Amino acid sequence: MRSISSLKKSLSVKETPETDQDSTAIGPDKARIIEEIRKTIYEVRDLPTLPTIAHEVCRLIGDPNSSMVDLVEVIEEDVPLSGRVLRIANSAYYGVPRKIDNLKMALVILGMNEINNLVTTISVLNLFPQQSGKTTFDLNAFWRHSAACAELSVGLFEGLGLPCPSSTYIAGLLHDVGKLVLNQYFPEYLLTCINYAEEHHITLAEAELKLIGVDHGHIGSWLSKRWNVPDEITKAIAQHHVRPSDTHPYDLPAVIDQADRLFYVMEGRSTEEAVELLGKDSAWEAWHANRGRSTPELIKLLYERIERSLKLVKIID
Repeated sequence: MRSISSLKKSLSVKETPETDQDSTAIGPDKARIIEEIRKTIYEVRDLPTLPTIAHEVCRLIGDPNSSMVDLVEVIEEDVPLSGRVLRIANSAYYGVPRKIDNLKMALVILGMNEINNLVTTISVLNLFPQQSGKTTFDLNAFWRHSAACAELSVGLFEGLGLPCPSSTYIAGLLHDVGKLVLNQYFPEYLLTCINYAEEHHITLAEAELKLIGVDHGHIGSWLSKRWNVPDEITKAIAQHHVRPSDTHPYDLPAVIDQADRLFYVMEGRSTEEAVELLGKDSAWEAWHANRGRSTPELIKLLYERIERSLKLVKIID
């Protein structure tokens, strides 16, 4: 691996005034790096692929002409997956008072969207192996964060009294998948960006834009396109940090961005501490705008969803 100093030179790091908003301007080295990443995503054969069954389940959920029988038939083709779905459906995670004996019963009791979310979560959690020793990237922490953001995104829509798109959970789960691409194939770039973000007290996405020319959201969207996931999920992944200025504040990418931010406000803090911090956050107050539940009620609901996500990740592991 190249040293941090030599890598920073190769990335053409140049300090710019705080007023310079053109952090996405691409120089020769950035253009080369972006092309290198895109080429890896679209051409490398051993790049992890989303299991066919997850594709098919997602497709059936979005097809108004599909039936419960169609969904059961697809999932039953994967015997190990079917077994895991039933085991989790019968666990304390769902707390169903009666035993669920088969997938059809699971679909009736839990619902098609919940089964879709469960199948996708099981399918993606082990796609990328831990790259031990290459970066400080913690894969287990990554998936805990991703699952929490999936739940937080759903909770925000519901807590604010807004219609929740059916793709919300999966978009939240996959929103940071671009980090996995960097960790597995470009660990030196990721490490440099992590260090730069810490040194300059900026977000990782801001560091990526400055050093690479593209953030992990857009890198993740390239992977999601290769995986052929629905366009609304790809858009949410791409725009959860950087999006057009005219994006609706309660559009899916914006809600996932808010869930991402809330996770770090809530992590390691009590409900009271999180509420106090948010009460001083003018951006949160403007975004929340007294919609739906009050901030204390909403945060309490969201903590319950984080706990739920942690239980699911633990069961799947």
